[in-house]
Amino acid sequence: MKSFWLLFVLISASSAAVTRWSDCPDLTGIPNFQLARYLGVWYEYANVFEVFQAWSTCGRVQYSDRGVKVGVVNEQINYITQNYGNVTGAARPAVPGDPENKADFIVAFDNIPFQDSESDEGGVPNYRVVATDYDNFAVVYNCKSGYIYNSESLWVLTREQFPDQQLVDDTYSLMKNLTLPVKSLEKTPQEDCQKMPPL
Repeated sequence: MKSFWLLFVLISASSAAVTRWSDCPDLTGIPNFQLARYLGVWYEYANVFEVFQAWSTCGRVQYSDRGVKVGVVNEQINYITQNYGNVTGAARPAVPGDPENKADFIVAFDNIPFQDSESDEGGVPNYRVVATDYDNFAVVYNCKSGYIYNSESLWVLTREQFPDQQLVDDTYSLMKNLTLPVKSLEKTPQEDCQKMPPL
């Protein structure tokens, strides 16, 4: 039985984001979130490993106004095939009508099993903007509690495809202060992105 659980943990950890054996940090999305300022184009500067992003380069995301929801277009170039790909979906408030207007969202993608991008229901967020200045950087985080361990997801987004190093250093310092898994971040290649469609 022990060997079964060990195998389960190893398989799950390999397909998860970052394994966290301690409790998830007490973090929520920032309050008084200014959604209109957050919309637009962001580039993925770095992220922790996610299976659905394997072999992904040139990460870019576009957020658009869809009323109470946010339209989402995630774009990338596959490192192996060098082909362009994208996935579309929507983000909705995890707590509709939240008086604190926290940046806690449920992101669901189109045509993905067990996800409903058309839903308006609240629930457990999987996308929390824990820090942003809207004009330069954003830190997106999620920690999912499990029976044996917790798993963390973390993305660093920047408005510029090639941000200033001081901005990057300041953002990493901020994440360390929030006890986020900074050491597990991998920089997303943003070179050789000619196949990305023009904005």
